[in-house]
Amino acid sequence: MIAQATSATRRCAAALLAIVLGLSAGCSACRSPDAAPDAAAASPAPVPAPAGLIAEAFLPTPDATWAKARALAGGPAALLPSSAGALAASLLGLPIAVASEIDGSVPVLGAAVEAPDRPRPRAAIGLHVKDGGRFVDQLTRGEGARFRAKPDAATSIALLEPLQAPPPGTSAVALGVLGNYLLVAEAADDLTLLGPYVARTMPQAAAPKEDLAIEIPRAAIEGPVLKAARSAWEKARGGEGAPRASAVPLAPMIEGGLAVLGDLERARVTLVLDDGAHLRASGTPKAGGGPASKAAAEMVVGDVKPLLDLPADTLAGILVRDRAASRAEDVPKLVDAVAGLVEGELSPADRERLGAALRAASDARGDWFVGGLRFDATGPTAYVRAAVGDRVKLEGALADLLGSAELAPIKSSLQREGLRVSSGKVDVPPLAGDVRRLRIEQTAGAGQPGGAAPSPARTGPGGAGLPGKGGGPGAPSPAIELLYLVRDDGLFASVGNDPGAGLRSVVGALQGETLGGVPTTKAALAPLGSDIAFALVLEPLRFVASRLGQPGGGDPAPVVIAAGAAPAGGDAPAALWARADVAAVALRELIRLGSGF
Repeated sequence: MIAQATSATRRCAAALLAIVLGLSAGCSACRSPDAAPDAAAASPAPVPAPAGLIAEAFLPTPDATWAKARALAGGPAALLPSSAGALAASLLGLPIAVASEIDGSVPVLGAAVEAPDRPRPRAAIGLHVKDGGRFVDQLTRGEGARFRAKPDAATSIALLEPLQAPPPGTSAVALGVLGNYLLVAEAADDLTLLGPYVARTMPQAAAPKEDLAIEIPRAAIEGPVLKAARSAWEKARGGEGAPRASAVPLAPMIEGGLAVLGDLERARVTLVLDDGAHLRASGTPKAGGGPASKAAAEMVVGDVKPLLDLPADTLAGILVRDRAASRAEDVPKLVDAVAGLVEGELSPADRERLGAALRAASDARGDWFVGGLRFDATGPTAYVRAAVGDRVKLEGALADLLGSAELAPIKSSLQREGLRVSSGKVDVPPLAGDVRRLRIEQTAGAGQPGGAAPSPARTGPGGAGLPGKGGGPGAPSPAIELLYLVRDDGLFASVGNDPGAGLRSVVGALQGETLGGVPTTKAALAPLGSDIAFALVLEPLRFVASRLGQPGGGDPAPVVIAAGAAPAGGDAPAALWARADVAAVALRELIRLGSGF
């Protein structure tokens, strides 16, 4: 007999099950002496999809996938049930004796429908059992019976009603058997709504090759998926009125992404487990040349070389590719976003001046930029490198953008916040060329009427304040400095605790040590190929070690997130795709933290 799992083990099991199952289920037909005759001979004929169907999920090999998940989790996961059937019995509160009746070699299937009157969709999953009638007998007959079977005349599902109330603090789920499938849902009416489709129709579909696959139709994308995405963005940008300052640069990209999302015909999400977890999502644009079709056709894609050219000690790196035409379309949105942040209204002349500077900068830079973040003893430093199309034009455009800080509404807003902006040239040996500095600092009147309250001066090693400043009473107010340099081979910029070192690092990496020379990072980025428009690589364990004062510590465990567009070919239409790859070491740490170990 298997001992009852501890609460920590149950939490780990639940975390792993969420990774493996996501939304799942499986089905067939069932008989029971206590059920109506129809339940014993339910027709295997397919039934139509329920109204409002928003997702179908397939877990082709439950036992094999669960074994992969346990191996990836490592450590305490060895204490968890070794089969998918035993895991399901434990989580569903079934007698362990019935675990062997759950067939881990037959796909688990699942379906969900939209529920406007509920906080989440209605869903049901199904797990294949070796003999539905025998399974019902084991749960409903004899001295150890825990359920009674109640046949549902409309669907032939044998609903399993518990003989005793669930223990305090636990939530019950609805269970039923149809054919050779154990159906699980949040409520009995979910079982009767979705169970026949899960058990009688979905088994006819070809099983996918991935460990988990979820198919999302157009109705789901246009409805709950898009609604949830818009709600998340509204929350992030600050709801009604002017957006948060941090959201201004992201607004055009995210709003464009929402338009693309709403123009997808269908989407597919898959998960593969091996030496890590590999999540994939792809979307097929609707016909008609809408935002999604336009994005797939016009998206600038390429390889990850600019990302690999970042300094070797980069803990987080990002690559973005875009077109000058798409950047030009975003200029009015950026002007509107900036105008919403300032005190008073920008005059038409001021808006035109700001827009002209943004358009000129957009036209003059190239079609990609990369950014990186590193930590050292002084703290975080970020840096950027962007392709340059016209160096002279870009230098002028950047100067005009900096000059926009003198526009009356913008200057007034800065003064209201107790901030002052200045710019000028600065020497950063041994870099050649005109290095320019943008400095944002609190004014002496900060904290006085009309000024913002001063922030406490940050201290570094030995009690020093920000670079070049004292940390004691009377020290200059904290400031943010950005350094940038425009050359024919790129626009380079850095901001943070030591922007001079960051600028030297990102420029020097072109002839020095780069991410391309870090084996784990290079291997993690290699599968991305040449169809990427966006890529992000993170070293979460090394990042945490640096935050804890241990720069260079932590195990290499890259997490890669990327997106792009695959061109049409043969019978396959153009498709938009996204992916996330998490190294096993990072995944184990996430599971450990999420499970309370």
